Amino acid sequence: MELKISNISAIQYSEIRQALGLNNNHKRPNKNFHYAFEPSDLWEDLASKGFAIKLPGQRSGEAYYVITFEAVRLVYRKNISLDYYLRL
Repeated sequence: MELKISNISAIQYSEIRQALGLNNNHKRPNKNFHYAFEPSDLWEDLASKGFAIKLPGQRSGEAYYVITFEAVRLVYRKNISLDYYLRL
């Protein structure tokens, strides 16, 4: 399934940018995940659409949502290498 910005809401787009560290005046992504202390419908929807991958958190009920490489490239809108992504 091809990822498209039009498949997510403006709030979800903003959440992805924040998870990448782009809302903090960084010019390039400096991380690639969001940590949730409780289930999040917004992030569950992003995971179901292929923008994130859900991983178990440190405690029961918590979760890491890792932004996929394809989603980072789509939201960042600049060329980013797989090597750079893996170092985030």
